[in-house]
Amino acid sequence: MNILPVDRALSKYGTLADRSETKGAREGLSKHLMKMYAEGERDEHRLTVHGLSYLRKLDQEIDSRS
Repeated sequence: MNILPVDRALSKYGTLADRSETKGAREGLSKHLMKMYAEGERDEHRLTVHGLSYLRKLDQEIDSRS
């Protein structure tokens, strides 16, 4: 898989949510998207959208712990 969807999702999410990258986000996102890629998803735009959803969920989990 091209790393581009990971970078795109992190960049777009950082801009939209006005948040900096959280510790471990890149690694977790990469694993999540690689799993999707291994399961057959090849569209980079869909992978980016799934990445954005993953990051939003991650931030919600972090916020709920605070």
